Amino acid sequence: MRPYGRGLADDIIRAARQKPVDYIFLNQEFLAPVAPLIRSQLPAGCRIVILSHGAEITDLLHSVRLRHRLPLSRRLLPTPALLLGRVLASEQQLREEIDAVCTIAPFDADLERWFGARRVAWVPRLIKPDPLDWRPAGDRLGFVGTLDHGPNLEGLVQTLDALARTPGPPVRVRVVGGPPVLGRWLAGNYGAVDYLGTLDDAALAAEAATWNVFLHPIFCLPRGCSTKLATGIAWQIPIVTTAEGRRGYLWNDGTMPEASDADDLVRLCRTLLDPVLAHKARGDIARIAASSPSLARV
Repeated sequence: MRPYGRGLADDIIRAARQKPVDYIFLNQEFLAPVAPLIRSQLPAGCRIVILSHGAEITDLLHSVRLRHRLPLSRRLLPTPALLLGRVLASEQQLREEIDAVCTIAPFDADLERWFGARRVAWVPRLIKPDPLDWRPAGDRLGFVGTLDHGPNLEGLVQTLDALARTPGPPVRVRVVGGPPVLGRWLAGNYGAVDYLGTLDDAALAAEAATWNVFLHPIFCLPRGCSTKLATGIAWQIPIVTTAEGRRGYLWNDGTMPEASDADDLVRLCRTLLDPVLAHKARGDIARIAASSPSLARV
């Protein structure tokens, strides 16, 4: 089905008329333009809810901010200012056709209220423990993520810069993700980087089992939450992140090191090269995995 336009709208209206429907859920923000096409044709009392991964304006703003500093290819035409204005106006106007929004992080819930959404809630990530047979190599920090996502690349570059300027034993930063052109750019500019490309689930788990630290450097507020952090928690290996990096997660027991900036993040990572401290950190992550909200609680 087409994600936008009359075709998808007609399919939704047809389904809503075939049997009683109380809610129409639009999965992710990009389907919001369907709402005004179906609103008048829905049965009385039927409500439209967006299951949001975050508003487009959030990461678009980061792309504009980073466009001269990092090799990002996000399209920003005709001009960044005009594009930002159009997207912001569109997202606000579409909230007038939406009855409720469910987000995956508190920041996005606040942004939806600012847009004027009528009812807003957020739900935390679910963790399904899947511990690795952890055998750290002793000098490896691991990163997995989408490299052309501005906040991801910015955080990794800041960390690599901090690693290069601070004293300490040599470490390898094992980078998993794409696109390859950015992975090769990182490896070409930073001697500590081993670029591994994209890996399937089994190969990624085998690689991550050798990491001393799951590196998750986020120093701004992107949209949504970092779903890959759930994978690191499920693996139950040491993690170093930031308050921004752990947005969208709740737990009752255990601690996760949170850095204030890139230099602090590198300091914490170097600390976890100590096997005793690394095993203690691993125990904390295991407690986090076990005490994260259940589906029933959510």
